[in-house]
Amino acid sequence: MLRNVRSKMAMTGAAALAMAGAFSAPAVAQDNPDAAEIAAIVAGRSDCPRLYACLWEHKNFSGKRWQGKDNNRTLPSSIDNEASSSFNNGIRCTAHFATLPGYGGQILAEGLGSYRQNLALDPRPGGGNWNDIISSMYWCSK
Repeated sequence: MLRNVRSKMAMTGAAALAMAGAFSAPAVAQDNPDAAEIAAIVAGRSDCPRLYACLWEHKNFSGKRWQGKDNNRTLPSSIDNEASSSFNNGIRCTAHFATLPGYGGQILAEGLGSYRQNLALDPRPGGGNWNDIISSMYWCSK
């Protein structure tokens, strides 16, 4: 008896949902990645070799990639003030990304194994974000 009641309730609920859907506004496209986009993001991040911290010129680990195994007082011009995503694939400690050459300015600490697929979404103290503003990198401490 209880099973029969549940079955009828489920059918009634499904019919109500179908009717409501018939009169609702069309679905709006979501800003969520699909499976292919997720696979591309994972593949891009996996390009960063073990022991290195990496920066990419575009979000989602795409575009030109820079990789640093040692401290870098000045990043190469190809990535200096151009980074839009980051990944610490090191094995020892935190990677620190600085807004000025010589490890100056504000510091973004990227813990072991952590990443940021879109630096534009990470706010900086005092305003702005971390997109296209990284100029040097050091490991652990200066």
